[in-house]
Amino acid sequence: MIATAINDRMQRKLDYTREEVSVLKEQLAALTGGKKICFTACKRRRLAVAGKLLTSEERRKCCQLVKPGTILAWFRQLAARMYDSSEARWGRPPKPKDVRKLVVKMAMANPGWGYTKLRDALRTALAIEIGRTTVAEILAAAGIEPAPERDKQRTWKAFVKAHWDSLHGCDFYFRETA
Repeated sequence: MIATAINDRMQRKLDYTREEVSVLKEQLAALTGGKKICFTACKRRRLAVAGKLLTSEERRKCCQLVKPGTILAWFRQLAARMYDSSEARWGRPPKPKDVRKLVVKMAMANPGWGYTKLRDALRTALAIEIGRTTVAEILAAAGIEPAPERDKQRTWKAFVKAHWDSLHGCDFYFRETA
């Protein structure tokens, strides 16, 4: 008798949840003009893992946003990706984009700095652990030449821009004194 009461209560909760989801789907369709919901990869993974734990009958009854076959397909893709080594990379992962952008920005702002100086500046000032070779690879990927060639290509405009803060103290006038 207790099990039947608990089962009836759970069924009422499930029915209410289904009705709530259908109302939300109607509102979404009214707002966007479409019936499809775009899921991110993380959301697809979450639904696939949770949906795989259900029996086929439970999936048929519960799945309202996505078809049961779609959930199983997502799970198969997730499982296949686990054993797929075609995208496997050897070695260390690349540095984050913000670090790479910072290396490029520092190299462009300081054309006379070599790979070692850039590495040391990142380590001491910003506590970013990076190797000299990594700096060289980042700059090569960005199409920036090594320091000697970069320094030779400096224009007068770039020089003035780099030293603008200290130029006010320079005396450009000459006055002869006796």
